[in-house]
Amino acid sequence: MVDSRAEFQIDALDADNPTPLYYQIYLIYRQKILTGALENGARLPSEEELSEAYGVSRITAKRSMNELATRGLVSRTRGRGTIVSHVNTAPSLASDFSGFVEDLIAIGTTTTVDVLSFDYVQPPDQIAQQLNLAPGALTQRAERRRLREGVPFSHMTTHLPEGIGRTFERSDLSAKPILRLIEEAGHSIAEATQSISAEPAHPIVAQALEVPIGSALLKVTRVVLNQEAVPVQHIEVLYRPDMYHLEMHLRRSPSEQGHMKWFSL
Repeated sequence: MVDSRAEFQIDALDADNPTPLYYQIYLIYRQKILTGALENGARLPSEEELSEAYGVSRITAKRSMNELATRGLVSRTRGRGTIVSHVNTAPSLASDFSGFVEDLIAIGTTTTVDVLSFDYVQPPDQIAQQLNLAPGALTQRAERRRLREGVPFSHMTTHLPEGIGRTFERSDLSAKPILRLIEEAGHSIAEATQSISAEPAHPIVAQALEVPIGSALLKVTRVVLNQEAVPVQHIEVLYRPDMYHLEMHLRRSPSEQGHMKWFSL
C-alpha cells in the first residue's frame, strides 16, 4: 500500500473562481490520479488533512472525495480512508501530420462528443480573414468536448462558413466527425495549415476537461482547405497533454540553393 500523505502537496484553490471549492479539490486529485501521480492503491489525505491544508470545511473536503468515489476513481471505507482504485491502462492518443485527415476521422469514430454550444455568429476578424469571408458573413460556431471511455480529453471550437454549416444540424456533430460532414457537403479535404502552442486552462475549459484551473493544455489551431484551396474550417483545439500527443516525421531535403531545409511529412 502506497501512502500518499507523506508527500502531501498543496495546489492552490481560487476563492474568486465560480467553480465550487469542493470541485476544484476534486479536479486537482482527479488530475493526479489520471496522470499517474497517484497510482492505484495510493492513500489520499484524510478529510481533516484536506480541510486544514486547503482552509475549507470538513463538509467541503468530504464532498470532494465523494465526487472522486462517484466517478470510480477511489474507494472509501471506514478505517482505511480514501484509496485510489483507478488503474491507468489506456495510452494517450496520437496524431501524425502525414495523415491528419485519416487520423482525425479515426479519432472521431473511436471517441464520443458532447456539443456544448451551437450557433451562427459573425466571427472575430482574424478568423474571418483566415476563412476568406466577406465582411459581415456568418459562420457556424460550435463548441464541443471529446471523450474517450467517458474521460474528456479535448475542447474544440470550430468555425465553418455558413453555407457549409447549414448542410447539417447540431445533432450531427455528436454522430459524425466534423471533417466527414464537411466532405459530405461536397468539399473534399486536401490540406491544412496548423500552429501548436500551449495555453492555461481557464475556468470553463478546466471544468469541461476536468482538470485544475490553470493547467497547461496543448493548443492546436488549424485552418482546413478543400481541393480548390478554399478554406472550409477554422478550429481551435485544447488538449489534455496526459491523454494526447502529436507526432511529426521530419526529413532533410536539399533546397534549390544547395542548402538544407526541414519539412514535416
